[in-house]
Amino acid sequence: MAENQCQKCHTLKAACDEAFVRYPHSCSHSVWHVIKKYVPGQPYLTANSLVHNLTTSPQWQEVPIHELSRLASEGALVVGGAAESSHGHVIAVYPGQAKFDGGYYYKSREGKDILAGPHGIYPLAMSTSMGNWPGAKSKGDKTVADPWGLDKFKKVKFWKYIGD
Repeated sequence: MAENQCQKCHTLKAACDEAFVRYPHSCSHSVWHVIKKYVPGQPYLTANSLVHNLTTSPQWQEVPIHELSRLASEGALVVGGAAESSHGHVIAVYPGQAKFDGGYYYKSREGKDILAGPHGIYPLAMSTSMGNWPGAKSKGDKTVADPWGLDKFKKVKFWKYIGD
């Protein structure tokens, strides 16, 4: 069983790594790429449409944040996201041990380099983005909280693929 779990974790990590490289500027394409490894017929959906689909599909089950690291490390596909009025954002939970968010630099409105400070310990993420927020690009080096500001992160939900 542990060997099978190890293989599932490796499969998830490989899919996330490949998606990060292949679709560096599109969160919905990168997450779609990962989902297709588990659901080959999955049609492409924009972030907002994907969040709606995850919310309503019987193939997906909402899961609490405290289960994400364990699930991803077991090789379960977990997608997180939040719909917004213009463009939403989606991520895949990356296997590995949770860590503090922050630790990267971003530019303030005045052009100063600011170090994003930690707010808590969160699971790892695979995230790509067309935007320039440095927290939104992660190949497992940032957390599920980093792509969003704290206020927006409160609206993020996570779903585990459970199949038919």
